[in-house]
Amino acid sequence: MKPNTLLRVLGVVSLVCVSPPLSAQQPTIPPTINSVWPKGLERGATATFTVEGRNLTGAKVLFDSPGINGKVLSVADLPEEKRVARPGVDFGAIVPQATKQEARIEVTAAKDAEPGIHWFRVQTSLGTSNMSVLDVGTLPEVYKPKAPREGAGEARPVELPVTLVGALEQPGDTDTYQFGGKAGQEMVFQVVASELGSRLRSVLVLRDAAGQVLAQAGYYSDEPDAVLTAKLPADGKYTVSVGDLEKGGGMDRFYRLNAGALPYITGVFPLGVRASQPAEVSVWGVNLSDVRQVKVQPPAWADGWTTVPVEVATNWGKSLNKVMVAVGNEPETTETEPNNSPAEAQAVTVPATINGHISDKKTGAADEDYFRFRAKKGQRLMVEVAAARLGSRLDSVVEVLDAQGRDIPRATIRCVNETQTTLADRDSKSMGFRLVSLAGLHDNDYLMAGDELVQIDRVPDQPDADVSLKSFGGQRISMFDTSPQVHPINQSVYKVKVEGPGAVFPPNGLPVLHLAMRNDDGGPGFRSDSRLHFTAPEDGEYVLHLRDVRGIEGADFAYRLTVRDDTPDFTLTAMPGNPNVPRGGRIPVEITANRTLGYEGPIEIKVKGLPTGITAEDTAIGAGQASATLIFKAASDAPLTGTAAPFKIEGRAKINGREVVRVADDSMPLRVASVMPPPDLVVSAEPKEIAIEPGKTATVTLHVDRKNGFAGRVPCNVRNLPPGVVVDNVGLNGVLVTEDQTSRTFTLRAEDWAWPLDQPIYVVAEVESNSSTTHASTPLLLKVRGKQMASAGTTPPAKP
Repeated sequence: MKPNTLLRVLGVVSLVCVSPPLSAQQPTIPPTINSVWPKGLERGATATFTVEGRNLTGAKVLFDSPGINGKVLSVADLPEEKRVARPGVDFGAIVPQATKQEARIEVTAAKDAEPGIHWFRVQTSLGTSNMSVLDVGTLPEVYKPKAPREGAGEARPVELPVTLVGALEQPGDTDTYQFGGKAGQEMVFQVVASELGSRLRSVLVLRDAAGQVLAQAGYYSDEPDAVLTAKLPADGKYTVSVGDLEKGGGMDRFYRLNAGALPYITGVFPLGVRASQPAEVSVWGVNLSDVRQVKVQPPAWADGWTTVPVEVATNWGKSLNKVMVAVGNEPETTETEPNNSPAEAQAVTVPATINGHISDKKTGAADEDYFRFRAKKGQRLMVEVAAARLGSRLDSVVEVLDAQGRDIPRATIRCVNETQTTLADRDSKSMGFRLVSLAGLHDNDYLMAGDELVQIDRVPDQPDADVSLKSFGGQRISMFDTSPQVHPINQSVYKVKVEGPGAVFPPNGLPVLHLAMRNDDGGPGFRSDSRLHFTAPEDGEYVLHLRDVRGIEGADFAYRLTVRDDTPDFTLTAMPGNPNVPRGGRIPVEITANRTLGYEGPIEIKVKGLPTGITAEDTAIGAGQASATLIFKAASDAPLTGTAAPFKIEGRAKINGREVVRVADDSMPLRVASVMPPPDLVVSAEPKEIAIEPGKTATVTLHVDRKNGFAGRVPCNVRNLPPGVVVDNVGLNGVLVTEDQTSRTFTLRAEDWAWPLDQPIYVVAEVESNSSTTHASTPLLLKVRGKQMASAGTTPPAKP
């Protein structure tokens, strides 16, 4: 049940916002963190951080680890120019801004604190902030001088090992550091930046005293953070330079550079192990004290995507980095060359996980690996690659061929209508397309753009808006195992019908396309790893083909290729991650299911671990639906100053007779709930029961009761609507309660294909600010009925 957003006209980075007039009452706005400097500290040390944000008065700091703590030393207001909207320039809403402030926070990392990336929030009586991030290092820290040195670009002398901290302030800047080295020393230079929010795409260059380039990194990598390792050829002076691949500049292009003769893992094989079976994996890198094998203790069972860390203990301490290896439940085997053609395909028995490399020095061409397996007619298998997610350079593409190595047809795509993209190019993640024409398009229609098949989630009711596409985790979903692509402006986009293999149609002047059993990128959460659903058309042998989509290879192109039964599953996300619940109020939290893993049944949602005074109403994601709205409530006497409590949201489902439990965003740190002051508005709606027939409409009236002196406008939307029910004809302004209004009436429309069901829906009202708050009505019971059912008042069975 994706929310049908009626209006969300919020400020964006290009907007000029003004503070409200002195006569207006400022709404209750939770604290926010906008920037933090520095971005880390050495383990076992104490450092003072400057946090810029809003409404930081009375803050305390919440960290994701007991080994890190902080206290607020001071909070001061910052001057902020009050500006007015510029006619013809600033078209967004002018929303209230909380007080801009700067806090000085003393942070201490214990000597045994876990090194690496850590997250924190601040909490005040107004609630908790967004998360910010810092890095806990293991080396002494040296900061780049703030004042420019004479001779810009001059190398700064440093003693290694050390963490160098700086930023490329001006476009085209390069920071250079000089150090002394010994012949045979193996040096490591590791940039930590992107995980801390830096826009830097780092490049590193190592030079000798004469300026000769000895090694460089970052120029041809898909990763934004460069790592360079090199053996020094002689005693002497050397320099290492940090630059930006895009030649950008600014304080948002900051870095932390770990530098020295440090232990560092550059590779591991295999990339995973079998659950319940302790195993040794080979490791290699620099300064690893001749360690070649590391023992891995996997869990007894891999429930979904599971990884465990590998690190190396050396004579110089633990390795600077950890690498992750996957854990699977299937029997493991190793790729054997030659297997470079269907005729040489290596025989495997499914289920199986094959550990291998796209690398074969015996052939002149780039390596391609083939495997042969047997399957029965109708057997459903999942083919999955784990490579990029585990640090491999492989950008996989996988396909299943017949016994002779020929394509197996999957579907026939019949184009029935043509339009084009407009306004702007769209990247491979965009969750919507702007199209020249919406004629003939409906919710759930399939669209073909290039080689990518997508499905419409919502057709807008006015032309100046995107067609929203089925998505998960901020990325659109490519259907039938097609892969996401970049789509340029003016590209043809076809409304299509998906038919079975071999289907034949009379010509209509538009293309007929054919899909094979092939996948490049597996979708949300898979990065560039492949995932393919395969149903065997006949009893017999099949050939599995794996290669790099770019046609390249190398020793660091390792992979895990798993073939197993295609067992349905799901994952969940929940937003926001830090619900701030007003005393006596109700707020919505959106739970979204990733159903690309094959499970389409109902998912029961429960919340565990909420603090005293906050409760959540159990809900469910209905069969075939993508999301549900979970309502959090706070008692009118809930404590404002209590510690924000960590909680989790569980989804439970029966799949093939087994109860499956998934935790929403199970790797998300600091999912906390807290109480804030009473709400600035209360929203209600009527009627409490809404009966609607497919193809018909129903009217709803909402009311807003402003509180605490709040007098602003109120954008509203409707949450928890089932597929096929939409808010009708809202236009550009949506359902907007203006400053002089307290109610609005809007229309719900059920599509002709809307499912018969009973489902609660909620009207949600927004108090706009730099950190807007949302407030939910009590539930309205939506009853979708067929014409005869509506008249008889009967309840139909739920859609399977």
